[in-house]
Amino acid sequence: MRAENRTPSSLRIPRPAGLAVLLLLGCPAEAGNPYATKPKPAPQVGADDPRVVEKDGELYPHKTIERAEERQRGAEDQPALGSGHSDETNGVCRLFSPELPDPECCKAELGFDMKATQDACDLHVYLGESHRISCGYYFNGKDGERKWFRLGKLPETSAKAAADHHDRKMREALGETYALSTPVPGVDGAYWSRHDQFRWAFLPGWDNVRQLSWQASSCSDEGITKVIAQIVAAKPAPPGSSRPALVPQARM
Repeated sequence: MRAENRTPSSLRIPRPAGLAVLLLLGCPAEAGNPYATKPKPAPQVGADDPRVVEKDGELYPHKTIERAEERQRGAEDQPALGSGHSDETNGVCRLFSPELPDPECCKAELGFDMKATQDACDLHVYLGESHRISCGYYFNGKDGERKWFRLGKLPETSAKAAADHHDRKMREALGETYALSTPVPGVDGAYWSRHDQFRWAFLPGWDNVRQLSWQASSCSDEGITKVIAQIVAAKPAPPGSSRPALVPQARM
């Protein structure tokens, strides 16, 4: 849809007021008017004036320099963004975060298996993981495009209840254009849904439901069904146990 280049009604200036603004911006005095007010000469400001600062050969108001320095300090205080490269120097995981600040490894094992997903979805290279609310797993596809999967825990203990809650929220936002969740063929108790290129699955098997999210371009329906079945079959990590590898490896 082409955005119309219109001024919002709250910002429109009525015609008389618009004319007044033009007048306030200034109209030149007529050259032949002997009574026209002559502009006052601009005050001369030198480098010794306490109100200004000389920087790189130019004079700036003190407040301008102070604001610029505050912005610079604020930028330096911001957390560093992910490098966009795979990194295993943390000794915990293969970390990959394209844009997120302070990237970190996933908080817990969730049943995701890098090798099983790579094979089922015919992906090229596993880039790594990073955590932000849920866990993101990143791959390079054989088409050269980056693919992602997200996995996280939900408060619901029933996959059907989690799917119903998701459906209500999506219907509120999208109306009848959103199709309700349906059972995943061949995976007992699992449900999935879709809208445009986005996909969601609600997975049973643990104390809390896990939600898997991905894009249609990341995996075929046949391939992702294998991934869902593998995650559902995975066992939770024993309390206090270490990860079995730097890349996600499900406990089967």
